Amino acid sequence: MEKNWKRWLFYVDVIVIAIFAIATVYMAEDAFWAGYHRAIGSSHINEYGESMWHLARDVAFQVASLSWIFYRLFRCQFLLLKKP
Repeated sequence: MEKNWKRWLFYVDVIVIAIFAIATVYMAEDAFWAGYHRAIGSSHINEYGESMWHLARDVAFQVASLSWIFYRLFRCQFLLLKKP
């Protein structure tokens, strides 16, 4: 039964790392567009606000995925150190 859990957690870890990579790419793109619309001026303030909301979305996905990655890292390290 434990082998089955390890397999599923491995798949979850791979998916979470993929989510982190995709969120990083989208964050770079949304940060670029937010800066672009901010530099143009007040005529594009709606696009600037929309880009900032997209940036906040990307940061939320990154925080969630990094939390999972760090949890799994420290949990696995703890289990390795606990073994005699």
